[in-house]
Amino acid sequence: MRGRGGIEGMRWRPPFVRGLDAVDDVALVGGKGRSLQELRAVGAPVPEGVILTTAFSAALTDEGRPVPARCVEALDEARRRLGGGPLIVRSSAVGEDGTTAAFAGLLESIFPVDGADPAALVAAVRRSVASRAAPRVRAYEEARKVRLQGVAVVVQRLVPSVAAGVLFTDGVMLRGEWCRGHGQALVDGAITPGAFRLDRRASESARRVAHVERSPEDGSPFPLTNEAARELVKHATTLERRRGLSLDVEWTIDPEGALWIVQARPVTGRRTFLWSNANISENFPAPVTPLLVSFARAGYDAYFRNLAREFGIEDARIAAHDEAFRDIVDAHGARLYYNLSHIHAVLRLMPFGDWLVDSFDVFVGAGASSPEGRRVTDEITALGRVILHVARAYRDLPARVARFERAVDDVASRFHSREVGAMPERALAEGLEAILDVRLGRWVDASLADCAAAVTYRALQALLRVIDRDDASASGHGVDDPAARHHALLKGLDVAGAWSLRALWELAVVVRADAPAREALATCGGRFAVFRDALGPELGARVDEWLDRFGFRGSGELLLTEPSLAEEPDRLLPLLSRYVEAVGDPSIESPARAFERQRAERERETARLRARLAGPRRALRPLFDALVLATQTSVQLRERARFRQALLYTRLRGVALALGRRLVAAGTTDAIDDVFFFRFDELTDLAAGRGSPSDVRALVATRRDEHAALSALDLPDVFTLAAGTFVAPSALETFAAPALDPSTDDGVLCGIPASGGRVSGRAAVLGGLADAARLAPGDVLVARQTDPGWAPLFFLVKGLVLERGGMLSHGSILARELGIPSVVGVPEATTRISHGRDIVVDGDTGHVRFP
Repeated sequence: MRGRGGIEGMRWRPPFVRGLDAVDDVALVGGKGRSLQELRAVGAPVPEGVILTTAFSAALTDEGRPVPARCVEALDEARRRLGGGPLIVRSSAVGEDGTTAAFAGLLESIFPVDGADPAALVAAVRRSVASRAAPRVRAYEEARKVRLQGVAVVVQRLVPSVAAGVLFTDGVMLRGEWCRGHGQALVDGAITPGAFRLDRRASESARRVAHVERSPEDGSPFPLTNEAARELVKHATTLERRRGLSLDVEWTIDPEGALWIVQARPVTGRRTFLWSNANISENFPAPVTPLLVSFARAGYDAYFRNLAREFGIEDARIAAHDEAFRDIVDAHGARLYYNLSHIHAVLRLMPFGDWLVDSFDVFVGAGASSPEGRRVTDEITALGRVILHVARAYRDLPARVARFERAVDDVASRFHSREVGAMPERALAEGLEAILDVRLGRWVDASLADCAAAVTYRALQALLRVIDRDDASASGHGVDDPAARHHALLKGLDVAGAWSLRALWELAVVVRADAPAREALATCGGRFAVFRDALGPELGARVDEWLDRFGFRGSGELLLTEPSLAEEPDRLLPLLSRYVEAVGDPSIESPARAFERQRAERERETARLRARLAGPRRALRPLFDALVLATQTSVQLRERARFRQALLYTRLRGVALALGRRLVAAGTTDAIDDVFFFRFDELTDLAAGRGSPSDVRALVATRRDEHAALSALDLPDVFTLAAGTFVAPSALETFAAPALDPSTDDGVLCGIPASGGRVSGRAAVLGGLADAARLAPGDVLVARQTDPGWAPLFFLVKGLVLERGGMLSHGSILARELGIPSVVGVPEATTRISHGRDIVVDGDTGHVRFP
């Protein structure tokens, strides 16, 4: 038999008091309380407070009746935590501060409340809870067809505010208002507030942040210093990214000038999308034309739909969420952005979708997002329904990637750049359709490798954290850096990004050993034809083979508008010259030796970590072995798929240019590259003789002008926009940032540690492969971002600094293989680091220093 301390005594009772340091279910702490907890979670300066939960409010008696003992205990705890100073008591209803209804100002906020007076606190809390039944609240519920589902109460220390305001995060510039005091006049609409904008691009930079548009009616000066404005932008946009939607953020300034954030609620009344160019800017680093945008839109739509089917998601469920699969990418400022709102919605169709969302965001370098809090038991049940599909999908992943490679190779051989020039227009139309068929119907094999890389990478990361936590607990102190260890486990992999540089080194070895070839390289004046004519048959064939196998790779290789090395082989010669010099430098390792050294280091680190799984943790060894192998394999497979992706896009460029020449010859267009300003479907119809736009020249001219205007915009990496809206060229023109003041440089730039180690050297700030002549062996490469086409340069450098990218960006992967200390995600690296300046790169801490 069980006594009273048995099952009944074990029944869970909801707490009456919660702090701000956890993130609780909104049903317990209400909308405002949950929002304050999330603000604290992203590091925002939130006044200290507690939340009296919905369970507390449900137990609280009406005025005139005794307060229940448990409620008294909760109120006493609140006063103990907050001390005896002035407090503010605020409602936090379930449904308040939501995406569809704000209830802004309708429920009671009472201040100042004497924290030393228990009766005053009880009265304020009761008043706040009772406001749930106020006529104005009832009327709002009726008008919006919503109902509050319970009331919690937030009790916080009252900031002695000298100025307060609100910041709206929708748009590429952040709009705000301010007034003197606590801001009640602003909330009440009693005065005309001041208006300003903050540049969301300036959260971590030295550029001007604030732009005052109007002073307030009360005459108060703009209260935000540059430091406070940057801090406000940082916290507001971090929470915006976590929540995945636009917010209005209430803030206040105390007498010492410190910033406090007191509330953040979704912007109601319109739907917004969160856009991010994380990772996608690595693949498409420059302005994109309508042809590429339309091709990418269709491709990413199919990418996620096919993955959902592959993982066993029912067609009916996919159809029910059809909108989420559309416009997963689009162009803003003539650059491609992910619609993270749609991607997150799609990923959350899967079991443990929140974890997948988080893995995706880490995978692309987009930060973290807010979980939905679905029950684990429901997730496990759903997981059981799809696990068979997932197992089947990944059982033969190497074979499936090989199948994708064969599909691309088939199209590439049929529509080789040597052949398309002589093909009739109908055959070129077939080429476009064949390329689209691969992108829409065959890509799922490649996308499975993407998913495997993202998921196994996060799983291995989590396991390493467990190992670190146990070791630190047992030893009483921390262990060596986990990021560096994670890097080491991915060193020395045979990734496709390194194939071209290894082959180029082998070619350079032969050229250096051939005196006529070496002489021709030095005297050809940068003209490939002259160099090629001077080579013997065997060496000439090797050069031709390298261009055929790897010449499609290059900076901006997926943009369609960028010519490849195979098209402009003159650009190969400076690179080949650098390699020939490196071959003769005994201090420089060959790629083969560098690979073997990195592989050996990886194997030593793997063995060392495995040995730590001893004693009771020995059972984790099979999991560790499986995760290490799965992560390494999936990263390699992903890079193989990316190699073929570049080949396919190069063939699309070749077919498009062949059609462009036909259109010019027929008098339909004026320039060959006009072809890039058609949408994919328009170009296919033109090639197949199915009609054309009514005025082709006018259409191309209009799109060219729009493209030029949009390309000039300097958009932030992440922003929210109302659904269906795009950034106009006028969005930033009145907010041009002044030149950076070098005196603001504090000597340290911070980013994401991507490949371990520490190195110092001369900075080579490059815009692309065309700048290879500015690079000397042993430099530290500094660039906005790299794609796999930059791979030949990696072997010449000993450090890497990028403005963009994440831990699984292609540059990071290749840097780890070659053992190059690397820091990515460094804001404005290419402008804050001057070409030729000595810098120190610490790939373990993520710091770039100026000695």
